Amino acid sequence: MRLLCVMAFLLFLSLPASGQSGAQSGEPAIELGVLLVGDQGKGNEGQRIVADAMARFCESNRCDFAFLLGDNFYNSGVRSVTDSKFRTHFEDMYAKMGIEFWAVLGNHDYGYFFNRGNVQAQVDYTRHSAAWRMPTRYYSFATRGVQFVAIDTVTLPRDTRQKEWLDRTLQGSFDGYRVVVGHYPIHSGGQHGDTPHMRDIVSPKLCGNTHIYASGHDHHLEHLQTDCGVDLVLSGAGAETRTVATHPRSVFSASKLGFAYLFKSADGVLSVRYLDTSLSILAEQVIAR
Repeated sequence: MRLLCVMAFLLFLSLPASGQSGAQSGEPAIELGVLLVGDQGKGNEGQRIVADAMARFCESNRCDFAFLLGDNFYNSGVRSVTDSKFRTHFEDMYAKMGIEFWAVLGNHDYGYFFNRGNVQAQVDYTRHSAAWRMPTRYYSFATRGVQFVAIDTVTLPRDTRQKEWLDRTLQGSFDGYRVVVGHYPIHSGGQHGDTPHMRDIVSPKLCGNTHIYASGHDHHLEHLQTDCGVDLVLSGAGAETRTVATHPRSVFSASKLGFAYLFKSADGVLSVRYLDTSLSILAEQVIAR
């Protein structure tokens, strides 16, 4: 697994730093900008609207790469590396942006009812695309003072090897910010609500070791915080929306198509913005160091 992490980092070295700094007049320049969008894989008009909004955003803001937060291909994932969904649900939507999209797996990527998805095909497609990046089901890399730890939340409860890997990764020293990325949320005001195994198993592991946990699954935008101060970014409005109720841990929520933008300024401050498809800023949160 260490070799896979190294491979992921080597792949990352090829990432272009596209777009402008994104700084407003008088603000520090942005040295790292990352799009966060989930539940986008519908291949519908909603997905195209959000994809076009992200492309417009990156024309005038720094976008180094993006993270797809799972449910990359509805309803039942893909069958092989030649599945047409890779073109219709991914390449046609995002390749024009000229950045790489790092992805994690969602429950629909594994399948729906009796239709099973081929998750290994999503891993293997990394070798067939200039934009798609999933070196393995879970991986990590670091850049510009931020470590990204991508996990497979669908299999995690029964995946002993992944849990051991996650423990080692989170307990390792890193002089910067740490962002964990997965599909299932820890807390959510949406239709699915809190995810028990994420709340009971993963959340305690993040305390003191992680600054942000980013997820999708519920189809809205929301910012929450755990008891120990980990910021929770929920960005699952990449193709459609559902209603969101008040959650006691919620700082912000909106039932709007859109995406989140994680950015680090040149003075070392990490923040997250939530934007709708008109590129209006719905909310912004500075992440405590």
